[in-house]
Amino acid sequence: MARQTKEEFRRKRKPSIFIVCEGRNKTEKTYFNHFNERNAPFNLRVFDSESTDITSMAKKATSLFIKYELDLDIGDKVYCLVDLDLEQNKYEKFIKARETYKKIEIIPSNPCFVIWLQYYFSKSPKVVSSSQKVKEETAKLIPGYTESMDVISVAKFGMKEHVQAIQNSEIRNSRYDDALKEVDRNPYTEVATVVTELIKHKKGD
Repeated sequence: MARQTKEEFRRKRKPSIFIVCEGRNKTEKTYFNHFNERNAPFNLRVFDSESTDITSMAKKATSLFIKYELDLDIGDKVYCLVDLDLEQNKYEKFIKARETYKKIEIIPSNPCFVIWLQYYFSKSPKVVSSSQKVKEETAKLIPGYTESMDVISVAKFGMKEHVQAIQNSEIRNSRYDDALKEVDRNPYTEVATVVTELIKHKKGD
């Protein structure tokens, strides 16, 4: 039997979905590792960026394409999750990175990623003044909440709840004027983009 060429192997393998998170943030890593099941129809890996600088994060995310020989044509994706923290300078770096690093998808949250978790419990999270306030509000919704908690497992959420969270966040986002900058949208997150991709594959397995 003829041996598969490297190109044939790449075309037949499961798509890779890589997620780069800010610094060594436990919240995102714990959340997304929940989707990392043995029989998942994708290869999911979650990376610490070792940085909170958006430019550095985008560079690391882009470097994964070369290191792991990823291929957009077979469905490989690299997401870079960034927190805007209501800060104009972070927003400016986000815009520049999104324009510069085309192979990756930069996913902003404002003030921070944790606002995404609230959409599992609420259709309209509160406007807050800082990322710390987001975490305090989340603790009111999830008893015993900590940044390392696997909220999905603790709450026993499944496909229905994932879909509901996506719908809740998209409805909230649709209320913003398109001309309003992401940093001025409070609360705001595009994490639904990543979760939609993950459950799309799961639905089709």
